[in-house]
Amino acid sequence: MLFSTNRLSDIKTEAVEQLLELYPEEEALSIVNLLIRHLFGLSRVEQQLQKERRLSESELLLFFRAFQRLKKAEPVQYVLGTVSFYGIKVRVDPSVLIPRPETEELVHLMITENPFFKGNVLDIGTGSGCIALALKKSCPECRVTAVDISEKALALAAENASDAGLNIDFKRCDVLETARCADVLSKKFQWIVSNPPYVLQSEKEYMEKRVLHYEPEQALFVEDTDPLLFYRKIRILAEKILDKNGAIYLELNAATARDVANLFETKGFRNVEILKDFRGKARFLRAFRKE
Repeated sequence: MLFSTNRLSDIKTEAVEQLLELYPEEEALSIVNLLIRHLFGLSRVEQQLQKERRLSESELLLFFRAFQRLKKAEPVQYVLGTVSFYGIKVRVDPSVLIPRPETEELVHLMITENPFFKGNVLDIGTGSGCIALALKKSCPECRVTAVDISEKALALAAENASDAGLNIDFKRCDVLETARCADVLSKKFQWIVSNPPYVLQSEKEYMEKRVLHYEPEQALFVEDTDPLLFYRKIRILAEKILDKNGAIYLELNAATARDVANLFETKGFRNVEILKDFRGKARFLRAFRKE
């Protein structure tokens, strides 16, 4: 066993100590708190109130098995199997990216800028479906379509929509094959949103082990020789299916943000603007189709 005791407070202390080789202390404590809450239904306050509680053998084994995964640097979100995104419980597994706070910002931007929107929405590269789910929940009258190249991701996204009671149209579509993708979609949209692969291969060396070893590479990385590949294809697709005056919202790599903006400024779009995230990084692009 990884632990010398079955007392809850001691297990927490030992678990945090063992995670310090992977995480800063505050983050390690947060992860352990999340795991205990998930497994035993105890909030942080309840964990403190029940610090003398002794875990049964079955409870200890349950915690041990989950903690072994954490020790191997598997992201806590995959261990728990769920993450909260814009107030929605979203299932995640290694077939999809773990939703980030920046992507929640993107959704919030769209919703707050367009409080009375009721049109067709397209989410490109939906993954877990988190963006599509949040937009549909916030805009029940919107008709949301979500596409991805991964069948596994689409199946998981469909489960998430079903769990949340949200009606979303999921389709398999490879945005790199723009003509075929446009045929699959076969209608016009007033909004397009995407968080495409944008991490450069050369940036791998700066990334955390838990991201590199567990999250799907095809949803993260793009070759340094063609960093705008997905943005270029999305722009071409948008030229076919985005209504005149329709809006497109994209998540960006700060390193290539200006180049993406230039790509849209020169091809049928107006009011192209780069927006910063909560960390002050160039993270989002908003643009409109010309009339």
